[in-house]
Amino acid sequence: MKFVKIFYINILLLVVLSATGIGQDISQIIFLNELDNKSVATYADALRMFRFQVRTIPGADFDSEAYFQKGYFDDLPLTKGMASLMIARILLLNNSFMYNILYNLFGFEIERYAYRACIAEKLFSADGSENDLMSGSELIELFSRVHEFRGKR
Repeated sequence: MKFVKIFYINILLLVVLSATGIGQDISQIIFLNELDNKSVATYADALRMFRFQVRTIPGADFDSEAYFQKGYFDDLPLTKGMASLMIARILLLNNSFMYNILYNLFGFEIERYAYRACIAEKLFSADGSENDLMSGSELIELFSRVHEFRGKR
């Protein structure tokens, strides 16, 4: 009898939490906790973090193809260059001369110049390369800097 009571209480709690939207926040917290423990983040992790970020931007539509890079796969280890391309797109960074010319005039996106644009905005430190792999905690830290950067604009 006690087991049945606990079972129904858990079911009721689950229904209430999912109806109030708290269930989604719990899944995000679990994802962030798992991501923080990863030694190498993946492109799929970056996309999920990017979805969290884009939802806070008025008028932004994450389903747009503009946010996805061609040739990248979900299980691909995330590099700073890959993350830089995503960030340069959402923040419309144009402070890197070469990135600005290649992207705005010719439509080319090169990780190296997107990374340099992010360095110029202090989103990345200058002591690395666009080919460096990112850990989960670095990815979380990067998106907190992006959020802070957007608040300054």
